[in-house]
Order: sequence, then structure tokens, then C-alpha cells
Amino acid sequence: MTLRSQLLLVSLSLLILPWAMFLFIAELDRNLRANQLSAAQERTDAVAVSVADALQQSTSGIEGFGMTVRPESKTLLAARFDSPILLDGYAHDWATFELAQRTFLYTQNKISAEPEDVEAASVLGIHAAARKGRLYLFLRITDDQLLFHQPERRTMSTGDSIIIRVLTGDGSIRRYTFRWEAPGRALGRYHGEPFEGERPVFTDNRYIASLVETGNGYDVEMRIPLPAESVFGLSVVDIDQRGGVPRWTGMFDPNELDDTGQLKVVDAALTDQLGVFAEAGMRVRVFDAQGWLRADADQRAPDATIREFEPENANLFDAVLYRFISWSLSKNVDAKRMSEIESGKLDGADFMVLEKLHENGPTFFRDKYERVFLTALQRINVGDDLHGYALLQQPRAALSDFTETAILRLVKIFGFAILLVAAVLLSFATFLSWRIRKLRNNVESVVTADGKITGAIKISDAPDEIGDLNRSFEGIISRLGNYTGYLQSLGSKLSHELRTPLSVVTTSLENIDKQSLDQRTEVAVERAQQGAARLQKLIRNLSEASSLEQTIALSEKQPVDLREWIMVAGEVYSSTYPDRRFNIDVPERGSFQVTASLELLHQMLDKLVSNALDFSPPEAPIVLGLYGLEESVLFYVENEGAPLPEGMSDELFEPMVTQREHRDDQPHMGLGLYIVKLIADFHSATVRAVNIHSARAVRFEIKLPGSFR
Repeated sequence: MTLRSQLLLVSLSLLILPWAMFLFIAELDRNLRANQLSAAQERTDAVAVSVADALQQSTSGIEGFGMTVRPESKTLLAARFDSPILLDGYAHDWATFELAQRTFLYTQNKISAEPEDVEAASVLGIHAAARKGRLYLFLRITDDQLLFHQPERRTMSTGDSIIIRVLTGDGSIRRYTFRWEAPGRALGRYHGEPFEGERPVFTDNRYIASLVETGNGYDVEMRIPLPAESVFGLSVVDIDQRGGVPRWTGMFDPNELDDTGQLKVVDAALTDQLGVFAEAGMRVRVFDAQGWLRADADQRAPDATIREFEPENANLFDAVLYRFISWSLSKNVDAKRMSEIESGKLDGADFMVLEKLHENGPTFFRDKYERVFLTALQRINVGDDLHGYALLQQPRAALSDFTETAILRLVKIFGFAILLVAAVLLSFATFLSWRIRKLRNNVESVVTADGKITGAIKISDAPDEIGDLNRSFEGIISRLGNYTGYLQSLGSKLSHELRTPLSVVTTSLENIDKQSLDQRTEVAVERAQQGAARLQKLIRNLSEASSLEQTIALSEKQPVDLREWIMVAGEVYSSTYPDRRFNIDVPERGSFQVTASLELLHQMLDKLVSNALDFSPPEAPIVLGLYGLEESVLFYVENEGAPLPEGMSDELFEPMVTQREHRDDQPHMGLGLYIVKLIADFHSATVRAVNIHSARAVRFEIKLPGSFR
């Protein structure tokens, strides 16, 4: 692992700081959540106290009609609706209406019903909204057969119709009938007072309804004045065939003259009163004792699929990070799912949830969009009587907005700080690596592959450890250079110093009269002469090695055809060594041109052939070969013999290295192949030794820049 990687890994330890701060903020979030739970309960208590009197008055009952409590099947809830509604019979105006459709079945207001009547009767779905003193209704009727009114028959309606009952100004109940001769608009019709034995039929242009046929029935959009005293009933009369038995579905029985229903309207004044307690994102609702919605101050976002609180001007990074933080904090919240109460009426399960909520205190619930709300409940009591419930919902996003924003800023600050520190460490590590690599390259540039010192290291004046290491290397290289120079000149010095006394010894030995010596002395003199001859050969080798670089520097290159050169050299070696066999392996035709010093090539080949003669059996041939490569020419000397040790092919060409297992009476200093490498380097050639396992042979290859054709 590099120094930069190590420092980068160490810099990751800085992540402990934002992690510790995250734990701190999470603990702070838990404390804030506890405070918010308490504040929500206090706010709900204030709502209960504020609306208690208003709720008592709105549920006090209607004298003369006994309608304090009506069955759910005879009660309809109308919500407040601010958007304009066009009476065209289509549902597009009701797309944003939050209150769920109220469905009435044929069996709801009947003690018993025949199976065939249940199958044939229609199903009624109602949306009800109050706006500017009017009641708007959207009816979706499922009917397998729609019969229109026949005007030639003198009756109120001969086909399917819609009947409503409302309270008039004189305290009586009036029945309005809507009938259609074709799809379109119709006015409400009612009977007047009897006159001359007949009851005239009147229309009221305040009661308007539009009908549109659908695939499984028909839709009706209706507008009427807001019913007085909440007395209201609506039923659909279904006639499947002319003269058939009518079947009614809805809130009252048209055959019962005094039967009617009850309309509950979300109280606008009470809703405005709740608006004081509802902040952005919150929803405060009041239900009466029977579970009907009486007021709804809804400040949630209009698009329920979008989170209420998002960081302003957030980029993609902030948005992703913000959601991750929100998800992390929400894991600490155990939120159960709560009914949406979309119909505006609490059912039995909702009452059970509210009772537990009242006992356990505020808690968190999830809605159908997986948003988390803090929910608090308070009973609305007047004396000992229960008049309703105050239900407050505050989004978790509002409670955790400060916490999540704080963590977002903290992570961004610490993230920037960590990146800055990591960048500084990485830059510093890069600078250190650059200085170390520079020192390494400087050292390698002054020391050749064969260990020669060719220059001096540039001394650094840096006061740190790397500068001290540079100066230390400079001293070591300087001392090694002096020592290497001494070793390089040692051969020539020894040759010079030993040549004169060796000549004296040799001359003295030659001048001895062997005739006057006894046999024992003659043997001693002969051995001394042999030793002197070996010393002379050793001195010549040393002189040759020490003067080779000067010889190479003075050599001149010329074009050489290696094919002719190899063939001539093979003939020379065959005559020089008649007891050895030389094989020439060159192409029959072609010219292999190189630019080289012919004298140095002969010297190189002499060393390789000498090496082959020493290491091959007497009866084994020595092969001199040549072939062309791309932009180069390769010649080789191959001989049978023991293979080279693995991994020693490069070391063979170093000075003073020899692999001879058996010593003879000739001096061997390991300079032959070293001279081969020096000559190859002069010609920009490469030299290598390889084992030919198939032939149990060793091959020395010289690859020279050149061309063949």
C-alpha cells in the first residue's frame, strides 16, 4: 500500500466525529420529540376547551323532530368545498374532494328484503358538499336498466327518479322529485295544495340536477339550497319495467310521509375556530359523540404524495442526504397505521383506537402515504356529558425539521472538513512520495546495473528526514564511488606492479643451467616456471579487462554482413581447433546487415566459443547460428552440457562470476562473459543465456539492431 493510500485510510478515522455528532443529534431528537408530544397534548386540550360550547350548541337537537341522534343509514355528511362546481353530470369537479363516497344499499333501511329485489335494486353512492349556502350532490347510481319518464302519463314520474325531502319555512316537510325524459338537466318538482280535487305540480328552479348515462347506470350532479335545520333525505327509486314495482334505495322510505333523514354539515365557523390552532402541515378535527366529523382545519400539503417539509433550494446531493437522515431518524419512531376516516364517520375500530390514544397519550401513526404524524386526542366534555373528540395530527416532518436540518448542515460541514483534510493529507503524501521517488531515481541514475558509480547525487538542503536521507545517500555513493574506482584500477595497478618482478623471476628461471641440477631441483624449477606462466596469463587477463572500456571507446563501427562473418568464423575455428566439430546454422541465402565493430565482434565470439569449448564434451559439436527478426538480427553459440542454474542467466554476465564445477591448471576469473556484455552494450545489443532442454544444451544469444533481406 502506497504512502498516499495509507494516509487516506488514516484520514477516514475523522468519520468518527460526524458519527458522534449524529448520535448526539439523535438523542436531541428524542428529547425534542418528547417535548413535542407534551406540547401536542396541551394544544389538543386547548382545542377541546375552545370548541366545547360550540359543539354543545350544534348537537343540542331539533325540537319537534327528535333528531338529536339519527341512524347512520339515515344520516349524510357534507363537507365544505371551496372549488366551483359546474352542473354537467360529470365527476371531474369532484376530483380533489377528500371526503370519501357514501354508499347506500337496498337493504340498509329495510327490515327484510327478497333476494330478487336485492339483485334488481340499484346501488347509490353520494358525494355531498356545502358551498355558499347551497348543497351540491354527486350521485353515482348503479342500475342495470334506466327508464326515462313518459310525459303523456299524468303522474309525477313513470320511470326512475330521485326524491329528496327538506324542511320548508312553515315547518312542514316538502318532497321534491327529479325525473328525466332524456339525459340532461331537470328541475325539482313538488305538489302544491289541493285545488278542485287535484294537486298541482310546481317546479323550483333552485333545485337543479343533471343526468349522464354510464356503462353500468347513470351519474347525477345536483344543486339545492342548503336544507334548513339539517332536515334532509334522499332516495333513488328504481323501476326496471313499465308498471313494475318500484324499489327505493337511500335515506328514507318514499312511501312513509313523515320519514326523512338528517344532513350533517362540517361547521365552517367551528373550522375557522380550529384554524387558530392548526399550523402549517397540521390537521385538527373535531368529531361529535356519535363520531361524525363536525370541523376540519386541514393545513397539510395539497399533494399528499409529496413530503410537506423539504429544504429550500435543495440540490440532488442535499435531497438524497436529507432523505437518508429523515429515514435514519424515523427508524427511532414506532409508528402504527391509523385509519384515514375518509368517510367522515368514526367506526367501531376507530373508537377503540381513540380510547387507547386517550389512555396512553399522544403517539405516532402512519397514513396511507407512509407519512408519520404525531396524533393527540382529547375528549370534549360539558359537565359529565361527552360531546365529542378533538383529534390533532402534526407531521413528523415538522417535528424533526430542526433536527434533520441541523444534521444536514452538520454532515455537510464535517464532510467538507473531512474532504479538505483528506485532500491536504493526500497532497502532502503525494509531495512526500514525489520526493522519495526523486531520491530513488537520483540514486539509480548514478549507479549502473553492473554496480558502477557514474556520477554524484545532488545534495538536498531540506532540514527534514528525507533531506537527511539524501545527504546520507550522497555520502555513501561518494565512498562507494571511491572504492569502486579503486577496484577498477586495481587490475592495471597489479599488472604494472607484478609485471617487472615476474619478468625478473622468469628470466632468472630461464638462465638456470638445468644440466647442473639434480632431478629434485629440476622438478622444482619446472614448477616455478609453470607458476610464472600462469601469473603472466593472469596479468594479461587483468590488463585486457581493465583496458577494454578504452578499447571500446576508440572502436569504430562499420557495416557488417553477419552471414558471411559467421561462415568465415566457423572455418577459422575448425582449423584452429581441429579436434572439435563446429556446425554452422545460417540461411542459405540472404544478407544480414548490422553496423558494428568487426574487431569487437571477433572478440565477443572468441569469448563465447572459448566458454563453449570449456563446458561441452569433446565429442559434442558447437553450433554457430544466425537468423533474422523484426528490425534485428540474432546470432548464437550453442553447446551441449550441464544446464544453467535457474535464475542465474543474468548473473553470468557480471564480473568475477563463474559456474565452473571443475578447476584446471588455467586461471579463470569470470571475466569472459562480462566482456561479452560490455561489447553487446556498446552495440546496443542484448545478450542472454537460455537452456535448451530438448537437446540438453545451453545457448548464448546476441540480438543486434539490423536488417535482413
